[in-house]
Amino acid sequence: MDRTAVSFSARVLRKEEFLPRYVVVKPEYVRGRTLAFPADVMLNDVGPFQRNIRPWGKGSDVFFFNLTAPQCSKAGLDTNDECVVTIIPKD
Repeated sequence: MDRTAVSFSARVLRKEEFLPRYVVVKPEYVRGRTLAFPADVMLNDVGPFQRNIRPWGKGSDVFFFNLTAPQCSKAGLDTNDECVVTIIPKD
């Protein structure tokens, strides 16, 4: 698989206050992938944070990754904030 780093703008999302925040990854940023994969993720050049990039499933072609509260805090991000995401695949 392609191990090239990819950067894009995205919004930090959250469905409910008690659930983790997450970022949606459009299919063009994970070309050729159909399964979850490990990656280092940078948020506005802060990180790297080790995350698993997972397919959304349910008939959708997008992927996503969760963010912990400490990761958001370190990057200075909150729900609905826009940021530059860099994904560096590890496999």
